[in-house]
Amino acid sequence: MIRINTIFIWFCLLINVSVRGQNPIGLRASAVLRGIQVGTAVVVDYIREKTDFNDYNNKIQRDATIIVTENDFKPTRIWLGEGKYNWNNTDFLLGSTVNSTGWAQQNLMTVRGHTLLWPDDRYIPKWLLDQESSITSEKARLLLTDYINTVVSRYRGKILVWDVVNEALNYTNTSNPLNLRDSFWLRKLGSDYLKIAFLTARAADPNAKLYYNDFGIESIGLKTTRTIDLVNWIRSQGGIVHGVGMQWHIESSRTVTPGDEHYQSAQQFINNQLSISVTELDISIPTDNGYLIDRSDLYKQAAIYKAILNYAIHFYPKCEAFLTWGFTDRYSWLPDYHKYKRGAGLPLDWMYRPKPAYLEMQELMTRVIDDGVYRFSPQLQPAKCLGAGMNNNVQLYSGDCNDSNKKWNITWLADGSYRFSLQSNPNLILTGHNITSTRGYVQTNYWTNYSSQRWAFSAKSNNTFRIVPYTAWWKVMALDDTFDVSIGSYVNGKSQDWILTKV
Repeated sequence: MIRINTIFIWFCLLINVSVRGQNPIGLRASAVLRGIQVGTAVVVDYIREKTDFNDYNNKIQRDATIIVTENDFKPTRIWLGEGKYNWNNTDFLLGSTVNSTGWAQQNLMTVRGHTLLWPDDRYIPKWLLDQESSITSEKARLLLTDYINTVVSRYRGKILVWDVVNEALNYTNTSNPLNLRDSFWLRKLGSDYLKIAFLTARAADPNAKLYYNDFGIESIGLKTTRTIDLVNWIRSQGGIVHGVGMQWHIESSRTVTPGDEHYQSAQQFINNQLSISVTELDISIPTDNGYLIDRSDLYKQAAIYKAILNYAIHFYPKCEAFLTWGFTDRYSWLPDYHKYKRGAGLPLDWMYRPKPAYLEMQELMTRVIDDGVYRFSPQLQPAKCLGAGMNNNVQLYSGDCNDSNKKWNITWLADGSYRFSLQSNPNLILTGHNITSTRGYVQTNYWTNYSSQRWAFSAKSNNTFRIVPYTAWWKVMALDDTFDVSIGSYVNGKSQDWILTKV
């Protein structure tokens, strides 16, 4: 049930917070332009129910390139008995047959499968525990192999990454091999269950990446070392482990800076030929009975979100994805877990409004050049430059590019976009027309604050960029012929790359 009084408090607090960019370009567009995977955990039931007048779905579509289900792939949800499965929500998400699609593909999202195995008796199907005394080790092996093969094979080619095993390590010292948690699978198969899980998943879908996922390994320490030992043991048994998921359930008192223990932990995994991902990030802040105590904590939280995203970008492409565990404080596990003493850990508030954390992440991904005066030259014809002539005409010019009608003042607008104003007449703004059609065009027009006058960049190198319309970021401004410029669909070629020279 939604706590109405909490929503009201959040609304009253946040209307006093200076929020930049009321209509943001979104994290999905920002991530695509930056070339990284950004996403969230989702509740499939909420998607199917179009929860909150479809706000829940709309924000996922705006902000995620990759999603992971909070519960629907977990054994307790999907594995009902020997040979019995609940495919209801997973088929909705991915399609029930090889050639069918689901909500994820229809919305151009990739999916992480979480999780095939959670070796903790609290998260093992009750029917298995009820029959434990009568299940032999050989029977357990057959059950595990059949289960993983069935699930992974059903969605072969549709799951980008599987968390094959989640949280297998105990957080205190034990006498168990590899310091594994006590669980049904350990009691029946010993540490071999790890090997069986990874080998079976690999056989069922050779193209899927296979991960081990855990908490408390985002900084160097004993658990990080034990995780590497666990991976190396699986590999020694013939299993393939592609990467490690670091959950990152942390508090706002944490600091993350280049070269610190977090960077060192990531580098340790990379040095062991592992990719990494931020898989379950949330950053809780102090609350009193669920109510925010100090709104300055929102800005502390924002700084940490930005720092961890910067960490993910730093390690790209070895850091393959950046996911939060949910996206709105309206639906978060944190308040209950912390007995309402901590919470508010996600980028959107109870009302789906962007918090400072959201805007800091968006800016980090999209603010790729400094404000100033620039020349635009197509990479294929670097001696020419973009300029404006009579009747709002915009085209390429040869010869002297120092004229003021061939220079553009670029200004950051704090919503993920920039304004390009002509130096010779700052009231004239580069404006896109028919930008979603097959072939759009550009002119200079007086500033009206329309979205067609906002632009974003996708960096190709230090001074080479793709220039995209703010509301159609899958389109690009391109060299049409010798002098004409148009807006068209993205293609892989230098005709759509522009050299920016600051003057």
